[in-house]
Amino acid sequence: MSYSMGYERTDIFLSKPQKTVLEKIAKKKGIFVAELVRRIIDKELGRGQKQKG
Repeated sequence: MSYSMGYERTDIFLSKPQKTVLEKIAKKKGIFVAELVRRIIDKELGRGQKQKG
């Protein structure tokens, strides 16, 4: 996924179980936790869907 707007650093607080699960999912997908969090946020905001053209 390409982010043409660039990145802005944001700190969030996660519970230990949340962080553990995110780390396991990210490792399974071969991506960083930060990328996984961006994908989850995009999906929740409705931005993760491919636009029909």
